[in-house]
Amino acid sequence: MKRHQLIFIFVLIFVPTMVWTREYHVSVNGNDSADGSASSPFKTISKAALVAQPGDEIIVHEGTYREWINPSRGGESDSKRIVYRGSRRRKG
Repeated sequence: MKRHQLIFIFVLIFVPTMVWTREYHVSVNGNDSADGSASSPFKTISKAALVAQPGDEIIVHEGTYREWINPSRGGESDSKRIVYRGSRRRKG
């Protein structure tokens, strides 16, 4: 019985976070008509900023982006903001 309660608590805490946050990718080789996924990234940071919602993360891949970005949303709180970060290059 306790195991079922622990699973239920886990689902209540972690599943909403996983379901409601999204990761958008931006690449100089992308397309702003794409969906922003890792395999189909946006071309501009501005496009990602337009579609991102509080809690989402925008990952900007290596390249030069010559644009002015004026995000319309930044987030709702410190724990639910839109985060912009560079991609992590893998050494190998």
